[in-house]
Amino acid sequence: MTAAEKLPVEYVDTNTSDGKPVVTLIGADISEAYLDDAEPSPTMEALSRLWRRIVGMFKLGLVLLLVGGYPAMTLLSHKVDSSAVVLSSAAPWYSNDTGTAMTLLGRELQVAGWANDRSWWHPQARLTALPAWQDGITGALSDYALLASEHAAREPGAPDTDLLAAARLLVPSQEAEATPRLNAAAEALQSYEGRLSRGLAAQPKGLGVLLDELALYKRWAADSQTQLRSSVDRAEAWPASRADIEAIYSARAYAQVASQLMMSSLIQEPDLVYTRAAGEARDRAIFAWRRAANFNPLVISSQAGTGSFLSDHPAAMMFYLTEVNTATTEFIDALQAQADETMAVAEATSAE
Repeated sequence: MTAAEKLPVEYVDTNTSDGKPVVTLIGADISEAYLDDAEPSPTMEALSRLWRRIVGMFKLGLVLLLVGGYPAMTLLSHKVDSSAVVLSSAAPWYSNDTGTAMTLLGRELQVAGWANDRSWWHPQARLTALPAWQDGITGALSDYALLASEHAAREPGAPDTDLLAAARLLVPSQEAEATPRLNAAAEALQSYEGRLSRGLAAQPKGLGVLLDELALYKRWAADSQTQLRSSVDRAEAWPASRADIEAIYSARAYAQVASQLMMSSLIQEPDLVYTRAAGEARDRAIFAWRRAANFNPLVISSQAGTGSFLSDHPAAMMFYLTEVNTATTEFIDALQAQADETMAVAEATSAE
């Protein structure tokens, strides 16, 4: 029986003047069963209100998460590590340069994660600085591996195959996922290290190799200055354009690789620097490269004019790179001067 059938009323077919049916109450005693069906339960009303509040709070939390949480996760996913590389003494490398290169590459693959490989919804997919930094790291390592493959050639015109493969795999590319390709590059570097430990590969050493490396680093500084020059004294966006951010972080990445490989080579062959002038020039060069690598403003800005409100960070980075170029040139000159001095002393000794 439905609730309507239990109503204590009688319907009359005759209609009133207003067209509504006449309802006659035929009993004043309403059963408790009808009241249970007709009136909502206070407990259910309380639970219904509680449920509506829970749903409302969930919707509000979802909105706050999308509005505030996603940008926060984007900021937290920006992981640029410009700290110095310290190789473990527990498992020494036969080539410090190989260990340094693999450490720099491993930081990006295993710690930060490769930003350009992320799905469109991932917070890192919204970043600008990290992809430019990572492409700069691999681009610099590619140039270095190519130079090292030529220095490690056992025969003229026959570069080391593992280093050459690593150089090709490290070239930045947007055509496919980078992680598999960079893992293959790391395996090629590890293969070279293994061959080197067994005496099956040559290791680049000597003053001539160091001078060639320093010349490569100077070229990196010049290329970074060229990229930054288009941003100096020109405000295309506020506080900075995407191109400004990419230029600064790319320059930082090349400075990071240059400073770490330079220190790695000098640690492995400390006897290459033996005069006071060369030692002072070495320290100035490393300091200049480290300062450029650690240039990390809270917010990148590129504002033309006096910069009374916001700074012109591309111009600041260009100044640091100018100091880098000067210090590296002085270091090269000091190394050549000490070599000439040593040769002169040797000739004088042999003449006597």
